[in-house]
Amino acid sequence: MDQIGKVISIEGNFATVQLERSSACAKCGICHLGETQILEIDVENSFNAQLGQRVLIAVGKKSVLKASSILYLIPLLALVGGIGLAYLLEAVIGLPGNVDWWGIGLGLTLFFLTYVVIRLREPALRSNPDFAPRMIRLAADQEEITDLCGKTDE
Repeated sequence: MDQIGKVISIEGNFATVQLERSSACAKCGICHLGETQILEIDVENSFNAQLGQRVLIAVGKKSVLKASSILYLIPLLALVGGIGLAYLLEAVIGLPGNVDWWGIGLGLTLFFLTYVVIRLREPALRSNPDFAPRMIRLAADQEEITDLCGKTDE
């Protein structure tokens, strides 16, 4: 996912880049860009960008896919797995009451437990450089994100 932003401060080897919400951000909702119009992020200033310059910021497609899988796919699999586990337990040991309610309860329990585990692991995932946005290049003054369609800088 690519976004063009403006360098608003430089501290050491890092630049604070101000990004504006795009139409894709409004539909996604993964980060807080969906809630605010402006986001400020710190990225390594690998191109020696100066104050006021526009830069292209990117997060790798594999990283976005991996993060989406962690956030959405794993809890969904836990939900379905919990329902399946209830039916398996019914067949093996027999459960009192309605197996459907056991499936709902076990599925939702595993679903929420995965979110707790993901939340506890969040600091480690945030420090992973694979998930960090990075500066790809300096952007032209009139360049828009739509000018990048079909181009890859990775």
